[in-house]
Amino acid sequence: MSIAVNTPDKKTIAILPPIARRRLITVSIGWILVAALEAIAYTILALGIINYWPPKWILISAGAAVFATVLVNRLGYLTGVRLAGDLYAALGQSLARTKLSWFTNDHRAQIAHIAGQGIPGFMSIPAHQLQNFLHAPCIPLFLIFGIYVLVSLDVALVAAALLTLSLITQFLSQKALGHADARRHDTEAKTSEATIELVDHIELLRTAAGPVRTIERIEHRWKNQEKALIKTNKAAAFAVFISSLASIMPIAGMAAYLIFTGFNSPTAILALLIMISRAAAPLGDLATAGLNINDLRASLNNYKAATNTPILPEPTTAQANVQHASDNHHISVQGVSYAPMLNNININISIGSRVLVTGPSGSGKSTLLELLMRFDDPTQGHITINGIKLNEMTYDELASNIAFVPQDPIVFTGTLADNIRIGKPDASDKEIEDIARKSTLSSIIDRSPDGIHQSIGQQGSALSGGERQRVALARALIKNAPILILDEATAALDEATEQEIINVIHDLSATIIFVTHRDPSIWQPTQSIYLNS
Repeated sequence: MSIAVNTPDKKTIAILPPIARRRLITVSIGWILVAALEAIAYTILALGIINYWPPKWILISAGAAVFATVLVNRLGYLTGVRLAGDLYAALGQSLARTKLSWFTNDHRAQIAHIAGQGIPGFMSIPAHQLQNFLHAPCIPLFLIFGIYVLVSLDVALVAAALLTLSLITQFLSQKALGHADARRHDTEAKTSEATIELVDHIELLRTAAGPVRTIERIEHRWKNQEKALIKTNKAAAFAVFISSLASIMPIAGMAAYLIFTGFNSPTAILALLIMISRAAAPLGDLATAGLNINDLRASLNNYKAATNTPILPEPTTAQANVQHASDNHHISVQGVSYAPMLNNININISIGSRVLVTGPSGSGKSTLLELLMRFDDPTQGHITINGIKLNEMTYDELASNIAFVPQDPIVFTGTLADNIRIGKPDASDKEIEDIARKSTLSSIIDRSPDGIHQSIGQQGSALSGGERQRVALARALIKNAPILILDEATAALDEATEQEIINVIHDLSATIIFVTHRDPSIWQPTQSIYLNS
């Protein structure tokens, strides 16, 4: 019998890490063996019915098949968990090497989707999908061979034809259902998008358009969703009806064939119907699996894209020896270009300088700061610290010498202390509290009996914008790095709080490189870098 259903090819499976592929191969072999044992058990059952055998061998073969099924099924679930661990580990290792300039908003969303939905979905490959892709087609193939052994080649060929016709019918009905469901899914996505837009901007819409016109914008989407759901339900009802007919087609067809050909052994007819009934049972799952293979391939390709991201070369051994001291962190930018913003930039930054980076919007201020931290390498020229090129330093060396506060402060779920301690993992509670108070976080510490150990909510949701910025500043300050880079680091602070923070920064012996759109004079810059747009 020829059953043409797409299965994951070698290129698709090759996307997975080697250890994950080995796990899947083990489970795959297990499901093929289960199919063989189950086919043998049904063949022995059929022979027992025809020849009036005692139940001994029937029970032994059935027990072996059941035991193997339970064992491989259990192995599939365990392998699914381990597979997820393997994939998360490979993803983490890849992201740890990825150049930071790659992490745009779109790529961040892609990674979040893969980590939150893609990899958990892959757990079903060994637990369920391999059963559909391997066990489901192998059962009818092995049972057709059993029918050949039991009766004749002609009967086996008829069984193969009936099963193939049933599979094609099931596949077409499921495909029609899939098209209808895809339209419903698209409509639901648009409706969800419109609903989120309505909720997010309800104040503006209510005040500008009034209650009636506000709801009119989304009612059309709701009606389209209702129509799509009705069409899907009709398609589902028709698909279920056709699928039910297809599932009994092999049994009815075989019974008719045996009757019309004058097959006159009731026990043989019963045995054949049992075997073809079992052979037809997994065809519905096989048809569904064939339709879902493209989704699986797309998910695996997305995973491949996330684990084959652009990386920056890092020396395997330290080629630089940048000491953590204040007297050897001279920064030099020589002939640096980075399209489309920076072209032939030459800068020398003395040790302990307070450097203002200024220029119109879009002139490349943030880009220059990112290049100083090696988020990416310039297309031309080079940047050095103490005469050592950045690409000749290990990431650990570079990270130990630079502290950074971005435009949008990053706050993690957890406590205030947890967030600040990221800058210095071995910091004591006293060190954390001291730097937090220096960063004008006293009001946060004192408002809870837990002090620095109070929760600040999901990604800092319990904090205001200014408080989040001060937490990010405290994290950078406790690191006590010789180079401090600030990109609009006080934009959310009031003038008095900003002045307090700047006073703390002035007491540092570090080289300060900063961007601000406020009055820069309070920073008392010793050097200014103006970038043209």
